[in-house]
Amino acid sequence: MADSDHSTTMPPVTNGKTANALDRLPHADPAILLLRDWSRAQRVSQVLCRLQQRLERRFLDAVGSEAMDKQVEYSIACQAEVEATTAALKLQDKIPHLRARSLLGVVAKLEIIAGADRDIDDPTDFPWPHIASVLEDLREIAGSLPLERPGRSVVQADCRRYKTVAADFVGLRMQGANLRLGQGAASDNMDPTEHRP
Repeated sequence: MADSDHSTTMPPVTNGKTANALDRLPHADPAILLLRDWSRAQRVSQVLCRLQQRLERRFLDAVGSEAMDKQVEYSIACQAEVEATTAALKLQDKIPHLRARSLLGVVAKLEIIAGADRDIDDPTDFPWPHIASVLEDLREIAGSLPLERPGRSVVQADCRRYKTVAADFVGLRMQGANLRLGQGAASDNMDPTEHRP
């Protein structure tokens, strides 16, 4: 085997099944770790997108003071989705600056690129089918990365975190709008018996 120069790190196999390559490789490739984080951010973004769509329908169907409450819920959900999507995009932006340490790391980088392709209007245009073909070839040679979907509790925790950030942002935005309209902190401190001009 003198001509064999394989330095590919293969995922371990347990009970006849390939283990999660990210959590069980002793020296995980940074590109594989990036794929894990990106996949999680994508999943959270998708969950928040569906939540935002449900709340949009409820907001559009609401009337009166209920509409105002639904608008706030909807605004928070929209901002939470933006936060999660931004996190996924920031992870994608790391690809060119990250060096894979194995063929599986290269597969991981292409998995992110091909996965981001789903958001493109026409994934049949060059170079997307070609990248998908290269990815398929690499999977055949190096193996694939059997990533597990993040658990429900992990996704829910991430969603709560993004919703908290979004609620703070929406609250500040609404507070700023109220101040511009003269309804903010200054008007709250006025004597209720005092007449406004």
